[in-house]
Parts: sequence; C-alpha cells; structure tokens
Amino acid sequence: MNMRIPFVRRFFFLWALVGFFSAPLFSFAQTANVPSGSFVIKPAKAEIVLAPGESEETVLTLSNNTALPLRIDVSFEDVAPSKQASPTDEPVKLLGKNGGEYTLRDLFSVPKYSFDLLSGKEVRVPVSVTIPRDVTAGGRYGSVVFTFRPIMTPDVVQSANIAIESRIATMFFVRISGETKEEGKLVRFGLFNDARSARVPSKEDPLKFQVAYENTGDVHLNPYGRITLIPFLGDEHAVLIDPWVVLPGATRMREVVMTDTLSVGHYRAHIELNRGYADIVDEEEVSFFILPTAKDVIFSVAIFIILALFVRRSLRISRNRAF
Repeated sequence: MNMRIPFVRRFFFLWALVGFFSAPLFSFAQTANVPSGSFVIKPAKAEIVLAPGESEETVLTLSNNTALPLRIDVSFEDVAPSKQASPTDEPVKLLGKNGGEYTLRDLFSVPKYSFDLLSGKEVRVPVSVTIPRDVTAGGRYGSVVFTFRPIMTPDVVQSANIAIESRIATMFFVRISGETKEEGKLVRFGLFNDARSARVPSKEDPLKFQVAYENTGDVHLNPYGRITLIPFLGDEHAVLIDPWVVLPGATRMREVVMTDTLSVGHYRAHIELNRGYADIVDEEEVSFFILPTAKDVIFSVAIFIILALFVRRSLRISRNRAF
C-alpha cells in the first residue's frame, strides 16, 4: 500500500500542473484604439420627435484633428435603407440629389453653408429642422453632410492626394407625431453565418451572433434586448443588445459580439428582443458547440502523451519494486 502513495501524489501534481498552464488558453483581453489625425462630428445621429408646425435645433460639434486647416461645405441629403448581405454592410445609404420616400432634406437649415476650420480647433454648428403644418404623421429621414478639403497655403508642399475632398454625415431620424403604424419583428438569430459550432473565442476571433429585425411600419424603430448563453455545465453568460435604428420597410442585420471566457462544450443561446414599441418581446433559441482550437488540440494531445508515458513508467517502477 505504501508503495502506491508516491505514484498517486505524482499523478495529482501533474494534473494540477496541466490545469495551471492550460487556463490562459481560454481567456483574452480587449483593447480599444483611439482615432487621431481625423475630422470628427458629434453626435453621429440625432433622433427628434416633432408635431406639425414645430421646429427644433440640434447642435453638432465638428473637430479638425488633422494637421491642416479645412474648408467645409454643408449640404443635405435624404437617406434610405441599404440592402445588407451581412451584418457588417452599411444599413443606410445617402441618396444624393434624389429624394427619398420619407424625405427630410428640404426641412433642414443652418446659419452658414460654407466656413473654414483651423487645425486643432472645433466649431459648433446649429442645425434646425422645421416641420410644415400640413405634413402628415410618420417618419422623415435625412442627413447633414459636411464636405471638407485642406486649404493649401504657400508653406505647404502639395502632394498627389492632399486636396481630395472627403465627406462625413450626421443622420437625422425624425418622427412627426400623430397616428402612425409601429410594426416589426425578429426574423433571424444565430451564430454568424448560421454556424452550428465555433472555436474557443480569442481576441482575434470572438464569438459572434447575427440578429436581423424587420420593420414593416411607417416609422423607425429601436429594438433592443439581451442574449443569454446557457452551457451544459457551469454559469450562464449574457450580453446586452443596445438599441439600434431600423428604418421603415427595412430588414436590418446586426452583429453582436460576446467577449466572455468560454470553455469547450455544448451551449444554448437564448435571445430576448424588445421590438421597440408596446413592450413586445420576441424570443428565440439556438444550440451549438464550442470546439477547441488547433493549438488546444495539440496541447491536449501532447499532455495526454506525456501523462501516458508518466503513468506507464510509474507502473513499471511499481512492479519492479513489488518484486
């Protein structure tokens, strides 16, 4: 009996060592990049509720973080839903000179339509939206577009592309109060590309879900919710889905990323999505497996071989001592 004690101790010591070195393989950190040398507008979107005959002013802040002074021109365009092939595609598009079904561009006004902004400076631009008295209830959607280009000075050497114009816009989502049709629903949920399995998440390859919401009403909606991840064993994980704008007549896809540390095994993902009106919640559930990465498999096989050799050697030593 006493001859087996060293072997048992060595066995549990080896397993503890395996657990210590394998733990970092199932966690990762997330970092954020801060943009610099850019032209920035805040906010990126504005939501307004107005009655016919009312007006409201929204102040936009423009920051010139480039190394050159900029000439800025202001214009207005309508926006419309853009057909998405994947959640990463742009959900809306600018219509240029063409008017949209829910036109807003003729209801904008600003004090100045052209001005200069020095490097390192910012300016506040008041944007007014005025609703005529004879407008019917519903949604109106447009954008304030800022076109900017560097102002060339004698002490600046012009390169091949330094004078190229760039455009950036703030979206306006306006609801005209009155009798409207609010109607929408969750139409798709699952892992990215409808996969039934995923590798153990990492910083470079996190766990991704896709959510699609269809708006069949005549005003924009802001669905929001939560995805709960339920493992076969262990604690649940949850990620919130922040509200996002879905224009009328559009089906908008969205990517939701979960950054929690997850182990290998079977999971159920349950979504609760509030439609954005009347407190109606759609629910759906999918099942999938988290599989080990190639690195994890190689590591596990190596440990198994080492462990097998260790057990074999220990058993051989134990037999020799017994005789």
